[in-house]
Amino acid sequence: MKIGLGTTVLTKSSRSGQADGIAVYTQELINELEPLAIDIACYDFIAEQGLTNLGKFPPQVLLSAATGLPFFQAKLTGKIDLFHATDHHIPKLSKIPVIATIMDPIPLAHPEWVNGNFRYLKNRLFKHSAKWAEHIITISDFSAEQISEHFDVNRDKITSIPLGVRASDYKKIIASEREYLLERYKLPKNYFICIGTLQPRKNIERLIDAFLMLTIDMQNAYPLVIIGRAGWQCDELVKRMHALSIDKSIYWFHDVPIADKNRLLQSSFALVFPSLYEGFGLPILEAFIAETPVITSNITALPEVAGNAAILIDPYSIIGIAEAMKALIDDDALRQELIIKGKQRVKKFMWKKTAIDTLEVYKKFV
Repeated sequence: MKIGLGTTVLTKSSRSGQADGIAVYTQELINELEPLAIDIACYDFIAEQGLTNLGKFPPQVLLSAATGLPFFQAKLTGKIDLFHATDHHIPKLSKIPVIATIMDPIPLAHPEWVNGNFRYLKNRLFKHSAKWAEHIITISDFSAEQISEHFDVNRDKITSIPLGVRASDYKKIIASEREYLLERYKLPKNYFICIGTLQPRKNIERLIDAFLMLTIDMQNAYPLVIIGRAGWQCDELVKRMHALSIDKSIYWFHDVPIADKNRLLQSSFALVFPSLYEGFGLPILEAFIAETPVITSNITALPEVAGNAAILIDPYSIIGIAEAMKALIDDDALRQELIIKGKQRVKKFMWKKTAIDTLEVYKKFV
């Protein structure tokens, strides 16, 4: 079976040195599909010299949307059996089945949370191009229902295949390595950690408010570490974090190598992930496999991923977030129980299974 894989986001991430969730997903599919005797050809939609992408969409998408004609056809005809658009760059093809992975419908469901440049046109193009796919893969049952609603796609045309993690990325670090890591980042022995790009739906403002409700002694003994680049609508948040970092109760690291991020997660006291909306919530699995207890939201796809292995909170309740953090500080037995449950839970989410389930979708169209 010859599969064309869309790698636009992966290519851009490789050039920038920063891999987001979509890039990781694409790379892991490549890693796991090739051992399954799948012949993979990678294609990206990078605008040619002199042309400019409209957000995530190359100029060819605009042309296809306007004319109804296929694009990218000549490069693919006779070379592949199926094209899988892994990263929202969906080509319009004829005689070649197209499978599209849509992580979530956030741009359509909550346009107020995304970058505003050309937002209306980008959303129209996103919804339009999704209909060029014979089938859609998404990452949770919650996302499947949301995509069906906001993209006007029949639910039976959508398959939910969860994301995964790779155990080898979380090799347990020894005490001396941990001491060196903490010294290099100037961190104390215990700290809460939050991972994610700074943007409104990540709910960092309420997390900070909750952290500041803890006693001063707790704040000093268990500071808050935030890892994530500055995204959008976060100027005031960045100013606030800079101000709070003076007394060393809050640390913000906006440019951390992936290996260090994994080690910092593994070395932390607990992950707090109070997002307002997630199509999946990969940091939860990353924490489980790193043997780090988790506090996360009780809405969207997060309970679907966390199961009973995390403390679920109302992300709009600052008091609720603070109480969960305090509970872990006060109750080591609870913390150890969550670590054990997380180690069991994460076994259901491995990249190999993601690839095998994806291959089953391919077989329906080839």
